[in-house]
Amino acid sequence: MQLKNLFRTISNREKILMFAALVLVAAFLVYQFLFSPLLRARREYDIQWMELENRVQDIEVIAQRYASEKSYLEGLLKTFERKKTTSVLTFLENIAGDVGIKDNIEYIKPKGNEVGDGVTKTVVELKIDAVYIVDLMRFLYRIEEERKGLVVNYLRIKPYFKDKKKSDVIFRIADITIE
Repeated sequence: MQLKNLFRTISNREKILMFAALVLVAAFLVYQFLFSPLLRARREYDIQWMELENRVQDIEVIAQRYASEKSYLEGLLKTFERKKTTSVLTFLENIAGDVGIKDNIEYIKPKGNEVGDGVTKTVVELKIDAVYIVDLMRFLYRIEEERKGLVVNYLRIKPYFKDKKKSDVIFRIADITIE
């Protein structure tokens, strides 16, 4: 009852001020308990979204690396399989035939094997007479490109006595295989 009497005794201006204060308090409470938590949650979700996008990008980079490394590994495995099925002597003879210096080969002979700690090293000596340096370079390039694990560990080049544009070559190639 006193509240009714109090409400009747105050002026219209005070009633408007009280109503405005009540609206402001209600707006503050709605903001504090409804909008503020929503805005905070949205900021947290935006941060989490950015972190997830960064992770997805990292995963895509890792997937690309994996694909390239996988293809490289598959190439190495194919090379190892070819190594098991094709001897070094046959491989060198085939490459020499492809390059066109097979007729210039004086000899290809094995020089022995060294086995130790799961690594096998097979050494082959090759002598080529009267070969152009360009053909020799193509031959060596093909050896390096087509069969991983072949290492030229001795190379001797001397001019061919009849034609100075040609050379006689002796080199040793080591085939390194991991068991």
